[in-house]
Amino acid sequence: MDIINRRQNLLESIRFGNPVYVPRTDEGIITSIQFEGNFRMADWVDLWGVRWKIGVADAVPFPKGNPLTSLDKLDRFRIPAPEELVLSDEVRRRFDAAKTSGKLVFGGLTYFLFERAWALMGMEEFLMALATHPEQVKRLLRIIADFNIAVFQRYLDLGVDGVEFSEDLGSQKALLMSPEMFREFFLPEYRRCFEPVLAAGKMINFHSCGCIQDIVEDLASIGVTILNPIQARANDLAKIKRKTVGEMALMGAIDSHLLMTGNNDTIRAEVKRVIDILAPGGGYIIGLDQGMPYPRDNLISLWKAAEEYGRY
Repeated sequence: MDIINRRQNLLESIRFGNPVYVPRTDEGIITSIQFEGNFRMADWVDLWGVRWKIGVADAVPFPKGNPLTSLDKLDRFRIPAPEELVLSDEVRRRFDAAKTSGKLVFGGLTYFLFERAWALMGMEEFLMALATHPEQVKRLLRIIADFNIAVFQRYLDLGVDGVEFSEDLGSQKALLMSPEMFREFFLPEYRRCFEPVLAAGKMINFHSCGCIQDIVEDLASIGVTILNPIQARANDLAKIKRKTVGEMALMGAIDSHLLMTGNNDTIRAEVKRVIDILAPGGGYIIGLDQGMPYPRDNLISLWKAAEEYGRY
């Protein structure tokens, strides 16, 4: 099947239409681009003043220097201009090539709102501030959201098919804040960020690891198109499906631990189990719930089983 037909099948699934088969994340339909200056696989200091450090070889860097140690310093804190992010020649070439080939192109923004706020302040400091300095936190989130809206507009001007970002909101067992706090602090700013994208007819691919099953209806209600990666051991897949069917597509959900340690039989059984839960009614794109250096034979088992069992 050529890329145009694979793309149409993916869109049919996302829109809860009539896909022929369960789309797979290994089909090469989506290309992601990102402006230079937002993320690097390196030890570096970003535009916000966050110092990043790679702790383990080949792993993503982690915030190790938090420039906004107190919200009392917010008035004096330098907010970067969205225009400081650069569209490099290489990214422009990748964008043009992807569009010419018929692929979907998503503009990325690593560390979006919650992640950007705690990277600026430190995780413990930011989570405490939700309770101790609520109005100042709301002001900080609005400032970050304003930046994000402007970056999204640059992507829309470029002609992307959607936007995507990282925003890990959950631990293995629960949200990192209460659902009530999530709705008070984050949901209004997400809505502001997404409205121009949705008004332009574009898609929103929301990435959050961890247990987020208690807020998936909230995300669907503000127009999130795709939620990924649906971490298998942190969520009740059936519960998430019930809450989102017909409203928000799901991507991922294949257990990374099983894929690392399992064999052909256990992987095939897991693929069938997940497809049986998430595929009915459309809205499912099968893929891994984490990126890891998986055994090659296990990946082959995964994609063969996904193709075999993923027929409507």
